Amino acid sequence: MAVDEVTRKAREALDIKHLPNLPGLKVVRLDAEDYTDSTGEPSLRVWVVLDESAEVEKISGAAVGSLKSAIRKSLREHDISVFPYIFLAKQSELEDTDEE
Repeated sequence: MAVDEVTRKAREALDIKHLPNLPGLKVVRLDAEDYTDSTGEPSLRVWVVLDESAEVEKISGAAVGSLKSAIRKSLREHDISVFPYIFLAKQSELEDTDEE
């Protein structure tokens, strides 16, 4: 499957309407982009963008684990076999990273 096709299908798979609503996680959106890991293998970088009001220190590891599991399951159901590297951040944190 071509890289562009993987990214397009990943974006469909990551529609937040199809993922479970997890307590404590105020997810605004999920983004996927092509990524090449440190071994040169094609993969995905998945950004879980949290609401600015989310209190990160109060998010449980179980909630994050459940979300990551749901993301991986949805990708598999959409025939996406590349490994997803999943990161959580608020939009403001992403903007800070872009500025650097």
